[in-house]
Amino acid sequence: MDNAHGKQFGDSEKDEDAEVLPRFKGLPNITEGVENIHLHLMQRHLYLYPADGSHTKWMAPQVIILFESGNINQVVDAVVNDLKHPIGYGLIASILVQEPLRQPLVRRLKARMELMDERIANHPNFQHTLKMIERMNCKSVFIEEFDVTDKQKLYGRMKERSPLVILDFPQIYFGERPSAIITLNTFRNLNEAIQLCLREGLNFDTVSVWTTKLTEGYDLVSALAMFPNFKFNCINVPFQTTALVVVNNNYHYEVLSVSGELITIVFPIQYNMS
Repeated sequence: MDNAHGKQFGDSEKDEDAEVLPRFKGLPNITEGVENIHLHLMQRHLYLYPADGSHTKWMAPQVIILFESGNINQVVDAVVNDLKHPIGYGLIASILVQEPLRQPLVRRLKARMELMDERIANHPNFQHTLKMIERMNCKSVFIEEFDVTDKQKLYGRMKERSPLVILDFPQIYFGERPSAIITLNTFRNLNEAIQLCLREGLNFDTVSVWTTKLTEGYDLVSALAMFPNFKFNCINVPFQTTALVVVNNNYHYEVLSVSGELITIVFPIQYNMS
């Protein structure tokens, strides 16, 4: 039967005796039992953030390998910047630092940390990581806040929205999805750096090597050839080159174009791939 507006009563948007409107029957009621619907929907939105989907899988993660002779200040700058929003495309996921620089690096990171984006602090990925950290009793670096009334407490608790750098654990321990934290591990020599890099369990898009000894960088190119991009003493610099570089039989060959002239360079690589 039609009403005055030409609609059939069976197709109306409201049933007097039904809790769920007819056209929504069979669909989940996402607001059932929720007092603040707006806040509830905003919380659900966190699962869809960031918009590029980089919270669902690692996208072009980077690893920093900092040798004793590397520029620690520039490494700290890069890490602190990525910690403000540690889910996204092309971000630093892991740091490997040579033993003598471990404590200086930890101190400088702790002093320079800034609060995370609020959406990341409340994101399910980060909340899952917090549970894993508690379960595994991980040592971590974070922004501290102290209770001024507690004179006996030597260490502060983690401040809300503080970023996290996890010590002595690889990323693979925190699940398959981006963890919203950066891991930091320590190596004594080149071979340990290689093993730790592989232990992280990520397909790194870029290996950023910081050292004044160029041969250390090229040794890593040979040993970690499964990763496509290497940057020496820099990070987040786009590749713009037509030069030819070849590693063959543990020798490095490269042809450089300098002022229109081709120059050939060759030198041995210490790390043996066999």
